[in-house]
Amino acid sequence: MPPLVDYNSDSDTDPDTADPTPPAAKKPRLGEVKTGAAPAPSTGPSPHLPPLPASFLDLYASTTRTFDDPSLHQGRTRQTPHIPGNWPSHVYVDWRPPPEFKDLLPTLISSLQSQISKIDDQVKVTSLLTSDLGVPLPLHISLSRPLNLTATQKDSFLCDIQKTVAGDQSFEIRLGRVEWHFTSESGRAFLVLRVICPSGNNELVYFLSKINRIAQKYGQPELYSWAEAAEGKEVADAFHFSIAWCLNKPSDDLERITKQVFDDPKVLSTVSKQRMIIQSFRVKIGNVVTTIPLNMADGKNRKRKQSALLGL
Repeated sequence: MPPLVDYNSDSDTDPDTADPTPPAAKKPRLGEVKTGAAPAPSTGPSPHLPPLPASFLDLYASTTRTFDDPSLHQGRTRQTPHIPGNWPSHVYVDWRPPPEFKDLLPTLISSLQSQISKIDDQVKVTSLLTSDLGVPLPLHISLSRPLNLTATQKDSFLCDIQKTVAGDQSFEIRLGRVEWHFTSESGRAFLVLRVICPSGNNELVYFLSKINRIAQKYGQPELYSWAEAAEGKEVADAFHFSIAWCLNKPSDDLERITKQVFDDPKVLSTVSKQRMIIQSFRVKIGNVVTTIPLNMADGKNRKRKQSALLGL
């Protein structure tokens, strides 16, 4: 009688040769030394498992919501209201910190949350280190504002970003001071790690100018457009990683506790040691993240001419 299912011969497991019921292991006799026995299976995770690829983490970086409901996310509202049929978009660079720093940040934020709650239980500090689904997130530096692209714009917008950075080179950034930054648009204060480039952030300003021109082409708002009008403010000082937030301006108590937590000499030493090479850009359109690689550059090619930074 022929089999009910005709298995393909290149299947991962050949049904004709596979043994579905391996023989049970023989029970050793009393006093017998068993040689070559496999160790008992571990109940904990393997310490040698490779990390998940960035592309996998991108799939769960956020959830999709087509309406604004502040009650679902600690009272915060969208800076750019969602328009049905449009694609929320963002251009940024990201960084996954090394284990030492990755483990330190949640500890510091937890300490900050614990200490401020004892003084003022109305102040809620919310971490930005994980997504709504509890997935660890990389830190990111924004190179655009939240954008709202139409269905007819999204593909050409991505193509324009890819073209405008084609041939550009990777660059180094470092971490600077930790401080609270209040944005009146969102009504929130963000705890940020300021970014310092050896060049004085010339590379970030250079790329921002390119991306702002593309945003303008599509009728979208430009990032850090206030820099031209604001007296005494430099756009190069604006770049940062956000690590936590709270509603309203930070209180004096929150500012004081933050300084105590992050100005500890050991913390300052760890922060100052962080160096990273930015090797790619990310463009997020809807829930799809596209990575745009940069060319690897040597030390000489990392320097940008000042004239190339004009146009903000």
